[in-house]
Amino acid sequence: MSILAKRIVRVCVIIGILVAIQFPLTPPNPAKGSFNRLAGSDRYQTAVAISQKGWEKSDFVVLVKGYEFANALCAGPLAIKYNAPILFIGTYSIDSNTYNEIKRLQAKTAVIICEFGAVSGTVDQTLSSAGISNIERISGSDRYETSVEIAKRLGSKEVAIATVDQYADALSIAPIAAAKGFSILLTPSDSLPAVIKQHINNYKIDRTYLIGGTEVIGKEIEKQVPSPVRLAGNDRYDTNRLIMEKFASDLDFNKIYAATGEGENGYADSLAGVVLAGKTSSPIVLNSKTLPKSTRDFILSKMTVASYIIALGGEEVVPYQVVNEYNESLNKVRKSVFNQKGNYGPTSGTSTIAGSLAVEAPDITVQNTTIEGDLLLGEGIGNGTVQLNNVTVKGRITIRGGGVDSIIGNNLTAKTAVIDVPYEGKVAFRLKGKSKVDSLTIETNCIIDDSDATTEGFKDINIIRGKDVTLKGGYNTVGVSSNGIAVAMNTATVKTYNAKSRQNITGSGTVSTANIYSNGVVFYFSPSVTNVDKGLQAYVAGQIVSEGTTKGSGTSTSTSTNSSTTTSTPITNLSASAGNEQVSLSFASPTGATSVILQQSINGGTSWTNVSSVSLTAASTSATVTGLTNGQTYHFKLVVSGGTKAGDSNIVSATPASQPISDLAGTTGSGQVTFTFSAPTGAASVVLQQSTDGGTTWSISATSVLTASSTSAVVTGLSSGQIYRFRLVVTGGSRAGNSNIINVTL
Repeated sequence: MSILAKRIVRVCVIIGILVAIQFPLTPPNPAKGSFNRLAGSDRYQTAVAISQKGWEKSDFVVLVKGYEFANALCAGPLAIKYNAPILFIGTYSIDSNTYNEIKRLQAKTAVIICEFGAVSGTVDQTLSSAGISNIERISGSDRYETSVEIAKRLGSKEVAIATVDQYADALSIAPIAAAKGFSILLTPSDSLPAVIKQHINNYKIDRTYLIGGTEVIGKEIEKQVPSPVRLAGNDRYDTNRLIMEKFASDLDFNKIYAATGEGENGYADSLAGVVLAGKTSSPIVLNSKTLPKSTRDFILSKMTVASYIIALGGEEVVPYQVVNEYNESLNKVRKSVFNQKGNYGPTSGTSTIAGSLAVEAPDITVQNTTIEGDLLLGEGIGNGTVQLNNVTVKGRITIRGGGVDSIIGNNLTAKTAVIDVPYEGKVAFRLKGKSKVDSLTIETNCIIDDSDATTEGFKDINIIRGKDVTLKGGYNTVGVSSNGIAVAMNTATVKTYNAKSRQNITGSGTVSTANIYSNGVVFYFSPSVTNVDKGLQAYVAGQIVSEGTTKGSGTSTSTSTNSSTTTSTPITNLSASAGNEQVSLSFASPTGATSVILQQSINGGTSWTNVSSVSLTAASTSATVTGLTNGQTYHFKLVVSGGTKAGDSNIVSATPASQPISDLAGTTGSGQVTFTFSAPTGAASVVLQQSTDGGTTWSISATSVLTASSTSAVVTGLSSGQIYRFRLVVTGGSRAGNSNIINVTL
């Protein structure tokens, strides 16, 4: 090698070293298709992010103080019972992000969990302004008694006992307790509080899980509880692993929630995720800067081809290094991968895939194949199409990709399937021929269609999340627990429909038996039999149906047996027109009505108040509501009693607004401009502004004082050749706002 070549090599080596020092290697970000992160700038925003991921709407919201971790851990099972997210509040106030999330959820009931007097009454006032109409406080004299008060509302025969000093241990059991519905009771490490003993006796608890070793929960406590089962490892991570091993048969590892096991700030990010994990019986796995080897080995043994990692909190608590360790384990799951378009499988006979299969591209046909493991239809499909012809899946089908005409099964057989597409859109899953899927869980917007199946097709459907689902074909049972969802039954036939949340069921479907377990259920057609749970009401084919059993024809207005119904056709043509600080309404006359009340809402229809300034009769066809706030969105409805229009009308919304001046005009003179405009009637302040930088910045023009009766102004001392922009800024009155802008060149 020449001297020059050697020098070049030395220089390259030195440059390489300098680059490595300046730009150290970092772990690559994980693959999009197997990872998501739910995080905000603080614990309050992280809880909001988790809520937005898990709930479109919710009648309930569970609130705990942002720094009372113990209460949040105990609240998980209760939040699952109410199908509600957990959000954080302060002692005297509610964070603005939390406030806006409560409004988005359209929650009606807030459950505040705290010790006596720990949350001020000012919080109640703020909640009322967010649309909360019912506030329930679950409180005790201390955190031990508070945990008992929560447990009373669950009434379970199994309990977990954790200490307030080991949040990581309690966090490990919390999603399992939430999924299985048993309580978490808190105790000091060395003695069992009397209130805990009393609860165990009163509720005849038959099994007790002690979370942590004897140094965490002493042996004396173990002697005082029924059927104790101690779950303890060498440290918090080992305890976490042992808890997952104990309840492995109850857990679903399709989703794995990653959470830190270190520090109070890290725990805070994880607490609100307990309910989200509990909804799908998913584990929360604790990590430090890395995953402990024993944990990693266990997770690998339980991972499926569709396992999806969800980090609770930012990179500082769940580093990308940890996520990449999960993905390395996921890559070891035994599977085949089809990621090029085309046909897979023999044209005749049957082939067998010994493990699982991942399909990660569009325009793929899998044919004449038996899959011994699971089938993942991944995000790589995009909005494309996958056909499954003569395919048997002995494990589970997970759909995470596809569009409105995408997943088609012809002679497809599977016991279970889940649709969990992480992006916005609507995926279709259609069955044809001799296809059969025993159980389908829906977690996203979708179209389900087995109308071309010659056998049973889809048997049982459980909709736990989503806002827009279309059903076509025939089903044995449909259960819906997603609040605020719209279910379109386009010619669908359902034997049993279980409505467990607020929802609208539209279309021309047929339901043999509908069981109503929530207020706010609206059937636009009549099931043959409707059972409304105690204390509830539903709208069925234009009728208000109270608790009891109602029999109908299946598609038309029903007749009542052992229940209360009101036959009517409520007003459906209520319309609204916004003006300045007012809204004008028009509607068909409520003929024969004995009472007509106009109601308004400022929180999206969560709570309503009567408009006392408006008096209506059976002959009324219009109303005007005045004194409203410009910029505020109002919802209105008519509540009619008696007559042919009895019931609640359709709901309309309007946003009053002023009409800013739009006729500002100017005439130039020597170094001045003369302006004319309409009078800003009722204004509290009128200012003429000018700009010399195209409207980026504005300053007050040198002119005489303007008032609500002014119609002209003169600005002098202007520079020749300069381009000016002018506008009026009006505060108050019917012309409030910024006027039109005019350009002037002298």
